[in-house]
Amino acid sequence: MTGTEKIPLFIIGKSAKPRCFKNVHSLPTDYTANKKAWMTEIFTDWVQKVDKTFYKQRSQIAMIVDNCPAHPNINDLRAIKLIFLPPNTTSKTQPMDQGMIQNLKVHYRKRIILRHVKAIDRQHEAAISVLDTMKLLVIDWQCVPETTIHNCFHHAGFTTAPTATMMRMASLLHSCCTYQYRLATTH
Repeated sequence: MTGTEKIPLFIIGKSAKPRCFKNVHSLPTDYTANKKAWMTEIFTDWVQKVDKTFYKQRSQIAMIVDNCPAHPNINDLRAIKLIFLPPNTTSKTQPMDQGMIQNLKVHYRKRIILRHVKAIDRQHEAAISVLDTMKLLVIDWQCVPETTIHNCFHHAGFTTAPTATMMRMASLLHSCCTYQYRLATTH
């Protein structure tokens, strides 16, 4: 919640093998494809990968997740505790929606406009591939200041240091949301 550690971006595109990936040995960040570019079962694979990374670092984290069908509860995570937001509260309680995504987009759009201006000045076409986009997003994600991340968590109602009480409350919130969801689906 301090903004000092950022999880690398995960890009979901529509094409499994974009032409721009030809002869590229490593991508700047994780990429996968889904015909509709939505996060479906991809979420589980990604969370398990991130969990392995944090487990190797001997870190324990709480990951705040939107309550939607594409984000199932995942068993057997060793380093991540998934905390699902209550239904219909995402716009107020999801830190990513409090300005982080907007800040990333501002940096990205600025860089895109600068590329277009340079291309016009050189009288070249301003084509941007998926690979170019990935490279720019990685750079732009690093440009999102720690203070923005911290402030977004604060605005969403999170404090800077999780306590045992907060973790118990998160666990209760998760249990409550799961219970409410079960009630809603059984009636």
